[in-house]
Amino acid sequence: MQVNIKEFVEQTGLQEPFYPGKRLIKPCPQPGEFRSHCVVYDWRDPAKIRIEIKAGLTGRDLSTKDLAKYPVSFQAPTFIEIDVQTGDMRTVTQKLVANDDEDDEDGEDGTSGKSGKSGSGGKRPGKKLEETAGSRLSFSSAVEGLLPEMGKVVEMVVMGMKIAEEAYSSVLTRLSSQINHAKISATDLVAAAGKLVTKFTPPAFLKPHGDENKVYKYNREKNEPMFTGMTPG
Repeated sequence: MQVNIKEFVEQTGLQEPFYPGKRLIKPCPQPGEFRSHCVVYDWRDPAKIRIEIKAGLTGRDLSTKDLAKYPVSFQAPTFIEIDVQTGDMRTVTQKLVANDDEDDEDGEDGTSGKSGKSGSGGKRPGKKLEETAGSRLSFSSAVEGLLPEMGKVVEMVVMGMKIAEEAYSSVLTRLSSQINHAKISATDLVAAAGKLVTKFTPPAFLKPHGDENKVYKYNREKNEPMFTGMTPG
């Protein structure tokens, strides 16, 4: 499913600039203990965006013990992955990174590292912190202005359940509205998917009980009374 990345991010109410290399956290504080959660926007891989719902407000993975205190809807994974890999985007990013690296190659004497000239006299201080920050700001602004608008949703999981592609649109619309209002209801997202769920992945804290290889023995004296009086219709 194709999605307009810029439009989707705006609909979620994210105020900070979002571009490759960024990982942003939007907190969703809720009244009551162990109910607050957050939305993690992860674009550290330039080819892929991962938007994930996590328990707590820090965006970090909680221990099993701490995670168990939250509602079940936040214990199982809920996330979407959007493929934004394009040749044009890779070229633009590489050029911008290269330019940024060239600026960092200035020698300690203030001359370019590529010139091959050594400084005369004593060493001069390197770049000022403000210059470095300004360089990074201009880099992020340039990348932000050249981001591809379209991406492709390649995976969607809600409460550990993999959503079928046919339901991507309805779930994504509801998710963007929930993020904008800073309150995620995973059960509502599952309801939006309806029956279009293709796979269930149990959360890590759930473990099967019993022995699947155990041989069942039929006892006629104990089981036959249960079927007394039952005749085929």
